[in-house]
Amino acid sequence: MRRLFFFLLSLVCLVIYNSCNDKADEHVYQRLSQWDSMIDAMPQLVSDSLQQLDPDDLDRPNREYYGLLKVISDDKTYVNFTSDSLINSVTDYYRIYDPKNSNYIRALAYQGIVRTRLGVRDSTVYEPLREAGRLFSLMPTPNPSLGYLINYFLGDIHYNNRSYTSTDEYFRQALNYARLEGDSIHLFDTYLALYWNKMVQEKLDEGKLYLDTLSTFYNRLPGKDYFIINAQSVYFDVINEPEKALEREKKLLQITYNQKENIELSRLYYIISDRYVGLEQLDSAMLYAQMAIEFIDDTTYRQNYLYYQNVANIAEKQGNYALSNEYLRKAFDLHNQSISDRLDTRIVELEKKYDLTEAENEVLKARQQNLLIVIGALTLLIVLVFILMYAWKVRRTTKLKLMQAEYKMEQQELQARILREEASKRKWLLQLYSHISGRLAFLQGEFETLTQRYISSNPKVYQEMEKILKNTDTDLRDITKTIATDDETFYAYTRLRDEEGVFNATEKMLLMLLACNADNRQLATFMNTSLKSIRARKSQLKRKMQEKNMDMSLFHE
Repeated sequence: MRRLFFFLLSLVCLVIYNSCNDKADEHVYQRLSQWDSMIDAMPQLVSDSLQQLDPDDLDRPNREYYGLLKVISDDKTYVNFTSDSLINSVTDYYRIYDPKNSNYIRALAYQGIVRTRLGVRDSTVYEPLREAGRLFSLMPTPNPSLGYLINYFLGDIHYNNRSYTSTDEYFRQALNYARLEGDSIHLFDTYLALYWNKMVQEKLDEGKLYLDTLSTFYNRLPGKDYFIINAQSVYFDVINEPEKALEREKKLLQITYNQKENIELSRLYYIISDRYVGLEQLDSAMLYAQMAIEFIDDTTYRQNYLYYQNVANIAEKQGNYALSNEYLRKAFDLHNQSISDRLDTRIVELEKKYDLTEAENEVLKARQQNLLIVIGALTLLIVLVFILMYAWKVRRTTKLKLMQAEYKMEQQELQARILREEASKRKWLLQLYSHISGRLAFLQGEFETLTQRYISSNPKVYQEMEKILKNTDTDLRDITKTIATDDETFYAYTRLRDEEGVFNATEKMLLMLLACNADNRQLATFMNTSLKSIRARKSQLKRKMQEKNMDMSLFHE
């Protein structure tokens, strides 16, 4: 009984503990959601608020939500990213456990953005943004802010890859979403991006239209005047108005200290110096060229030698060859040092990559072995299925061929039997006709004997008998008209086509009798003519058929 009591007490405590944890997790989620709604307008406040939470104390969903908000706030407060591990973890969580959450699309978008900030330029930047765009297009009620973000950075990727037509399409989509959300900063950034895309293509008229639109934002958005003036400076320089370009560069110096971004003063002084060189004002050019060297922040930057080279070129134009030679040597040393540093950096990167590969090899080895086993098993299964299918196909094909051969043999036997029966019938008919013809010839001879014997005593009887013989002879000569055959019957006997009308009725009859194996005597009897006439007709018919290249197999002689 006591054990049961302690068990029930533990169970109640566990339920109460879990209930408290659920309420605490829900409270944290509400706080994160509130900060999420503020992140676009007050990213610094959200960044400071996130520092009040320890992500290790949060449950997994809230910890990943926290990680997403931290990445977004860091991006909006211009924090330099050193790794993409945090956003990778967030993206993996939402992909596996909550892929329908809109935060998954945001995580994919910022995965591409963070890698862009890190200077990555390969497909690992483009793929997450493209997938985010695909999922975004499937959303029933798409968020304009998210649509702007995805399209803007997809346009930026295409811009860096010099695919300016695609760049323009994505930036225009971003502009539409910026208008829907009513965000002035997003509108400005998109107009600025469209301006640079037109300028790099040297489409100055279209670029001027975007520059005029950008100029309407002057003194309206904090921190954006610098970019407007810089755009104007470049435009005036391109259209060969160096005085106006120089004026804008000097104005940039006045507002540089109000920028949240880290503006390189050395680069700005270098540009002003270059503008003065173009105007042949070498003293001012030298002044700003030396100031550019004084304001170098990063002494390890590989392009610093250009500042010294600029001073050397100006000194040379001034005729100060000693100073020019001095700065040329410094420029040469810095250039060599930058090459050496780049090689050392590359070597270190390769060494780190090699060490990382060595460390990962052990982890990947087991995976590769398992993968090879699975691939081998699948390959074996596929080969086995292929062999079975091939054997079945061969067996089926062989069976079909055997059935076709048997059917062909049956058809040949049937055809041979039919031919034998037809030949037998034709032979019997010819024999019958030959017998009848012989009897008719005998009767004709008897008639002639009787007529000679009784010609003087019965002239009228003779005349009637002669008339009967002449009519019979005429009927026999016109037999081809009486029993004229059609083309199909002619072809059935002779296997010859007479589409051009080469043969007359008598020749067709002669060929059909030859097909029935009739000899010359039978032909003469049937056609009521002499053997000599039959031979002449056959010879004439042969020549005609030879001229037409017809089959001569009916002539057995």
